[in-house]
Amino acid sequence: MGLPVKRSRKAQESDSEFEDFDDDMDSQDLTHEEDEDDDVDEEEEGEEGEGDEGEDSGRDAVMEELEKEYKGLKRQEIDILKNLRSHKDEDILKGEAVKNQKALWDKTLEFRFLVQKAFSSSNRLPQEPIRSSFSETDEGVGVAYSNLITSAKKTLDSLLGLQEALLEKNPSIAQPTDGNSGRSSKHSEASMNLSVEGDEDWSQVSQMHMRIAAFRNKSIDKWQRKTQVTTGAAAIKGKLHAFNQNISEQVAAYMRDPSRMIKQMQLMRSTVGIFGNGPAMESTAEREESQADGDPELLDDSEFYQQLLKEFFETIDPSSSDSAVYALKRSQTKKRKVVDRRASKSRKIRYHVHEKIVNFIAPLPMDLPPIAPKLFENLFGLKTPKPASVV
Repeated sequence: MGLPVKRSRKAQESDSEFEDFDDDMDSQDLTHEEDEDDDVDEEEEGEEGEGDEGEDSGRDAVMEELEKEYKGLKRQEIDILKNLRSHKDEDILKGEAVKNQKALWDKTLEFRFLVQKAFSSSNRLPQEPIRSSFSETDEGVGVAYSNLITSAKKTLDSLLGLQEALLEKNPSIAQPTDGNSGRSSKHSEASMNLSVEGDEDWSQVSQMHMRIAAFRNKSIDKWQRKTQVTTGAAAIKGKLHAFNQNISEQVAAYMRDPSRMIKQMQLMRSTVGIFGNGPAMESTAEREESQADGDPELLDDSEFYQQLLKEFFETIDPSSSDSAVYALKRSQTKKRKVVDRRASKSRKIRYHVHEKIVNFIAPLPMDLPPIAPKLFENLFGLKTPKPASVV
């Protein structure tokens, strides 16, 4: 019975030793695992630190890029504001210029409307030599004529002075170099020829026209191109069509033969009641010639006047412009001829002049004096002598 107890004790001791060894091994394993866990944690902490540093650097780069973009956008905004301010100033100047031009155009148009009545009435003034006879007959007529000529010359001088002042303010127009207003050295020879051949006033008008012609054509063509671009008419190309040419070219082509336009503007004497001229005062040949070509002293610009009037109505009320112009034309076309309505239905004898038999008239009875036969007998020797009586 003693042996089994001893063995059990040894077994127990061995078991305890094995348990101690297992505990030591477990403790070593735990320490080893703890060391490994510590190493893993340190590695993860290192990796996390490196990741944080990379993220911080990436964020800094993104912030720098965003800051650069913000500064660029801010600069662009400042530039846009500067451009808008500069454009605003330019628009203000352009608006003031347009306003001044509009006021100038309105005043010029008003003056043109006021002159139309005097211009149309001037066609009825008597011509030479009837005017001289009127002036010699009545001194008041001569004084009125001289006052009319003086006022017309002053008006023309004022218009030329205003035009010269406008040209001096425009740097695009060549200024006179010889010191004379409205006369440039380039056209001095032409002005001398005009002053010799015609009136000095017409030479000044022609010189002013020559000075402004280049600037006028350039400006009109420029604005025509702008309107074509805005309306899409510039896409139609081809110089064969007249409407696709510049306005200056069209005017130059039309003015190569201005005879047709001049004939359209000239009036016939029969259509104008000129003071002092009657149907009996003109010969048949002169009447036929005046009716064929018109009188160069009688001009009618009603077509141009109606166009200006239409544009004026369009600026006020575009809807009423057509009706107003149509009413004006209808009132002009409805002018009835002076006809004696009581002479209808053969109640009066009508006299129609036949040009082919104008110089032929019916014979008129003539009463000869009683002395006429004796006179002709004595003149031509028709009287026979009586024979002498024989005593």
